[in-house]
Amino acid sequence: MLKALRHRILFSLIIAAGLTGTAVLAHHGVSGQYDSSSPIVLAGMVTRATFAPPHPVLSVRVEGREVPALDPNRPDEFTGPFIAREEDIGEVREVEFSPVGEFYALRDRIRVGDRVTVLALRNCRPPHELRSSWIQLSSGQVISYSGGLHRRVDGCS
Repeated sequence: MLKALRHRILFSLIIAAGLTGTAVLAHHGVSGQYDSSSPIVLAGMVTRATFAPPHPVLSVRVEGREVPALDPNRPDEFTGPFIAREEDIGEVREVEFSPVGEFYALRDRIRVGDRVTVLALRNCRPPHELRSSWIQLSSGQVISYSGGLHRRVDGCS
Protein backbone atom coordinates (compact mmCIF):
# COMPACT_ATOMS: atom_id res chain seq x y z
CA MET A 1 0.00 0.00 0.00
CA LEU A 2 2.81 2.41 0.87
CA LYS A 3 4.56 1.52 -2.38
CA ALA A 4 1.39 2.28 -4.39
CA LEU A 5 1.05 5.63 -2.63
CA ARG A 6 4.66 6.54 -3.49
CA HIS A 7 4.06 5.69 -7.15
CA ARG A 8 0.90 7.76 -7.21
CA ILE A 9 2.74 10.75 -5.69
CA LEU A 10 5.69 10.36 -8.08
CA PHE A 11 3.34 10.13 -11.07
CA SER A 12 1.48 13.27 -9.94
CA LEU A 13 4.74 15.19 -9.56
CA ILE A 14 5.92 14.18 -13.03
CA ILE A 15 2.61 15.24 -14.60
CA ALA A 16 2.63 18.56 -12.70
CA ALA A 17 6.21 19.30 -13.78
CA GLY A 18 5.35 18.59 -17.41
CA LEU A 19 2.26 20.80 -17.36
CA THR A 20 4.09 23.61 -15.61
CA GLY A 21 6.89 23.52 -18.18
CA THR A 22 4.40 23.75 -21.04
CA ALA A 23 2.56 26.65 -19.40
CA VAL A 24 5.80 28.53 -18.79
CA LEU A 25 6.89 28.15 -22.41
CA ALA A 26 3.49 29.27 -23.68
CA HIS A 27 3.34 32.20 -21.27
CA HIS A 28 6.79 33.52 -22.08
CA GLY A 29 5.86 34.28 -25.64
CA VAL A 30 7.89 31.50 -27.22
CA SER A 31 4.76 30.50 -29.11
CA GLY A 32 3.65 34.10 -29.69
CA GLN A 33 4.20 36.15 -32.83
CA TYR A 34 4.73 39.85 -32.22
CA ASP A 35 4.13 42.24 -35.12
CA SER A 36 7.28 44.32 -35.55
CA SER A 37 5.89 46.08 -38.65
CA SER A 38 3.44 48.19 -36.61
CA PRO A 39 5.08 49.20 -33.32
CA ILE A 40 2.49 50.84 -31.09
CA VAL A 41 3.12 54.06 -29.15
CA LEU A 42 1.34 54.21 -25.80
CA ALA A 43 1.86 57.63 -24.22
CA GLY A 44 -0.01 58.36 -21.04
CA MET A 45 -0.41 57.95 -17.31
CA VAL A 46 0.47 54.83 -15.32
CA THR A 47 -2.65 53.55 -13.54
CA ARG A 48 -1.10 50.37 -12.14
CA ALA A 49 2.38 48.87 -11.88
CA THR A 50 3.26 45.30 -10.94
CA PHE A 51 6.85 44.11 -10.63
CA ALA A 52 6.41 40.44 -9.79
CA PRO A 53 7.33 37.38 -11.86
CA PRO A 54 6.73 36.27 -14.48
CA HIS A 55 6.77 39.81 -16.02
CA PRO A 56 6.78 43.42 -14.91
CA VAL A 57 3.41 44.80 -16.08
CA LEU A 58 2.29 48.42 -16.47
CA SER A 59 -1.24 49.61 -17.07
CA VAL A 60 -1.22 52.89 -18.98
CA ARG A 61 -4.19 55.19 -19.69
CA VAL A 62 -3.34 56.24 -23.23
CA GLU A 63 -3.60 60.00 -23.75
CA GLY A 64 -1.41 60.81 -26.72
CA ARG A 65 -2.77 60.87 -30.26
CA GLU A 66 0.47 62.11 -31.73
CA VAL A 67 3.48 59.95 -32.40
CA PRO A 68 6.48 61.70 -30.84
CA ALA A 69 9.79 61.89 -32.66
CA LEU A 70 11.56 58.81 -31.36
CA ASP A 71 14.81 57.12 -32.30
CA PRO A 72 14.89 53.87 -30.35
CA ASN A 73 17.81 52.57 -32.47
CA ARG A 74 16.26 49.08 -32.60
CA PRO A 75 15.93 48.27 -36.34
CA ASP A 76 15.38 44.53 -35.78
CA GLU A 77 12.70 45.12 -33.11
CA PHE A 78 10.75 47.93 -34.77
CA THR A 79 10.66 47.44 -38.55
CA GLY A 80 7.73 49.67 -39.47
CA PRO A 81 6.50 53.17 -38.66
CA PHE A 82 5.33 53.90 -35.12
CA ILE A 83 1.57 54.18 -34.77
CA ALA A 84 -0.81 55.59 -32.18
CA ARG A 85 -3.96 53.51 -32.50
CA GLU A 86 -7.22 55.45 -32.28
CA GLU A 87 -8.84 52.62 -30.29
CA ASP A 88 -6.23 53.04 -27.53
CA ILE A 89 -6.96 56.72 -26.82
CA GLY A 90 -8.62 57.10 -23.42
CA GLU A 91 -8.31 53.37 -22.68
CA VAL A 92 -6.12 51.63 -20.12
CA ARG A 93 -3.76 49.21 -21.86
CA GLU A 94 -1.78 46.55 -20.03
CA VAL A 95 1.77 46.02 -21.25
CA GLU A 96 4.07 43.14 -20.29
CA PHE A 97 7.77 43.94 -20.17
CA SER A 98 10.66 41.58 -20.77
CA PRO A 99 11.38 39.66 -17.55
CA VAL A 100 14.85 41.13 -17.04
CA GLY A 101 16.51 43.09 -14.25
CA GLU A 102 16.34 46.45 -16.05
CA PHE A 103 12.54 46.39 -15.88
CA TYR A 104 12.17 44.84 -12.42
CA ALA A 105 14.48 47.62 -11.17
CA LEU A 106 11.85 50.18 -12.20
CA ARG A 107 9.87 49.16 -9.10
CA ASP A 108 11.42 52.09 -7.22
CA ARG A 109 11.16 54.55 -10.11
CA ILE A 110 7.65 54.25 -11.55
CA ARG A 111 4.58 55.30 -9.58
CA VAL A 112 0.89 55.45 -10.35
CA GLY A 113 0.30 58.87 -11.91
CA ASP A 114 3.66 59.02 -13.72
CA ARG A 115 3.58 59.84 -17.42
CA VAL A 116 5.45 57.41 -19.66
CA THR A 117 5.85 56.52 -23.31
CA VAL A 118 5.97 52.83 -24.19
CA LEU A 119 6.79 51.23 -27.54
CA ALA A 120 4.93 47.93 -27.73
CA LEU A 121 4.46 45.06 -30.12
CA ARG A 122 1.08 43.31 -30.41
CA ASN A 123 0.89 39.54 -30.36
CA CYS A 124 -0.76 38.35 -33.58
CA ARG A 125 -2.28 35.45 -31.66
CA PRO A 126 -5.13 35.75 -29.16
CA PRO A 127 -5.39 37.28 -26.65
CA HIS A 128 -3.21 39.81 -28.57
CA GLU A 129 -1.29 41.00 -25.52
CA LEU A 130 1.14 43.88 -25.80
CA ARG A 131 4.81 43.24 -25.08
CA SER A 132 7.49 45.89 -24.64
CA SER A 133 11.19 46.16 -24.10
CA TRP A 134 11.34 49.99 -24.41
CA ILE A 135 10.00 52.71 -22.12
CA GLN A 136 10.64 56.43 -21.69
CA LEU A 137 10.14 57.51 -18.08
CA SER A 138 8.62 60.83 -17.01
CA SER A 139 12.19 62.09 -16.45
CA GLY A 140 12.91 61.51 -20.14
CA GLN A 141 15.26 58.59 -19.45
CA VAL A 142 14.86 55.62 -21.78
CA ILE A 143 15.12 52.04 -20.53
CA SER A 144 15.63 49.61 -23.40
CA TYR A 145 16.44 45.91 -23.66
CA SER A 146 17.32 44.32 -26.99
CA GLY A 147 17.09 40.63 -26.04
CA GLY A 148 14.06 38.49 -25.47
CA LEU A 149 12.53 35.22 -26.56
CA HIS A 150 9.44 36.66 -28.22
CA ARG A 151 9.25 35.87 -31.92
CA ARG A 152 8.90 38.90 -34.16
CA VAL A 153 7.01 38.77 -37.46
CA ASP A 154 6.59 41.29 -40.26
CA GLY A 155 2.82 41.75 -40.05
CA CYS A 156 0.06 39.50 -38.79
CA SER A 157 -1.42 37.14 -41.36
